Amino acid sequence: MQIKNRNLSKIFIQNVTLLDCALFIPEKGPKGKSWYVDIVWEGEKDATGVLFDFSLAKKSAKSTIDHEFDHKLLVTASHIRFQSNSQIIVIGNNRSDTKESLFAINTYNNSVKKIARETLKALESDDVSELEKEIANAILRNSPSNVRNVKVTLREDEKKKKENYFNYTHSLCHHYGNCQRFHGHSNIVEIFHKGKFDLARSAKAAKKLNNSYIISRNYLADKWDSRLITELVEHCPEISDFKSELIAAQYKGTQGEVAVIMPKINTLALDCESTVENLAEYIRNQFADDTDIEVRAYEGLAKGSICT
Repeated sequence: MQIKNRNLSKIFIQNVTLLDCALFIPEKGPKGKSWYVDIVWEGEKDATGVLFDFSLAKKSAKSTIDHEFDHKLLVTASHIRFQSNSQIIVIGNNRSDTKESLFAINTYNNSVKKIARETLKALESDDVSELEKEIANAILRNSPSNVRNVKVTLREDEKKKKENYFNYTHSLCHHYGNCQRFHGHSNIVEIFHKGKFDLARSAKAAKKLNNSYIISRNYLADKWDSRLITELVEHCPEISDFKSELIAAQYKGTQGEVAVIMPKINTLALDCESTVENLAEYIRNQFADDTDIEVRAYEGLAKGSICT
């Protein structure tokens, strides 16, 4: 059968990668987000009949997303208070119910991604279309010249509307990769009692963790006199007005130093690193009096830890 020659061809790859990041939502503070990434490429085939080799397309797209968006804090220019060649300070309101407070971070440039104001405004109402366009444009810039268009689809967990779904932000100081940056996840937690899924227990655990910044108490700063925290206060003097309601944390990873100021009410300090393995154990300990319990704690999508 002869194949009809068309001017443009399309290829697609589903689940190219997972995107985990934190969004700085105006008035609400940082929110963890996790998406599956599906991609369609459109353009002219080469002499061999190929638009873009699948392995090369996936590698190029994943590299672009990892470098520009993944495990980063996504903000608009209006939230950037100071920026140098290596350093960036971000601040904004962080409202919890009816109480207003602040969130601020002093970190290295590569851990923050500046996005358009329209993109963040759309994300406030869970509209990912503008972010999909920004990611698609970035992928297109790194694609061969015969690729004319890229379409990105971001998919959240199909269980998003369940009671056991939550979001959180964290930092892993000792991680060898990008998890040492301030970033976040949105995911479910599943608790099984005597082998059966227990929605009530799962929802209770999710509610406790939702909208929290989870960090080891080893990084909490009793005194706000370190260089990074001092710079935060100097560039953001309004922090002083809320100091009694705030908590400061600071750590140094292989990529750089980070200082975070967050409302106490949104911070969960653990006696250990905030890995998903430790988080699963923390959740299990919330039901210490119950026997025959299994906790499945997810870190974003399709991965996690089990604790019995």
